[in-house]
Amino acid sequence: MFVGTAYESAQVALDNNSIKWLFCLEPATSMKGALYFWSYAYYLSKYYEFLDTVLLVLKAKPLSFLHVFHHSVVVVMSFLWLDAAQSLQQIALLTNTGIHVLMYYYYFMCTIKRPPRWKKLVTQSQIIQFVFSFAASVPFWWMHATSQGCSGFGAMVFNAVFNFLLLLLFRNFHKKSYSSKKRT
Repeated sequence: MFVGTAYESAQVALDNNSIKWLFCLEPATSMKGALYFWSYAYYLSKYYEFLDTVLLVLKAKPLSFLHVFHHSVVVVMSFLWLDAAQSLQQIALLTNTGIHVLMYYYYFMCTIKRPPRWKKLVTQSQIIQFVFSFAASVPFWWMHATSQGCSGFGAMVFNAVFNFLLLLLFRNFHKKSYSSKKRT
């Protein structure tokens, strides 16, 4: 998904001689073509990722609120990307799938009993992803306010709230997991 989205995004940018569309899709943008295929594949993959939850339940491991909340709401978010033709979805898809490559590589290495020493980096990367999403949305808000508007405004508001909540939850997880002070 990462490579496919990166390739198709580069093709659209070359065809349009601009990257403005990455931040602000025109109202009534149609979700058709190779680029949006990857958004649809991403949406479908969120159902596949429910297997994480099933595996945790089968292993009798506890489910955290963060895990359940993230896996439940991300399906809605990715559906809204498509249904509302949400602006910024390609940037979000690239950053999220990039982080997932790192995360699943880490899990793979743990599975083969070679856990990398950079577990903390996975969580830090996820936090950076959410901060980056707010930085990348600045052009969207500006273009939406100063032009004919951008596609998927309501979905963008939902996405911003979701990302903010995830940022808080991941920061809390990071603090609990990697705090230098041990709680007694």
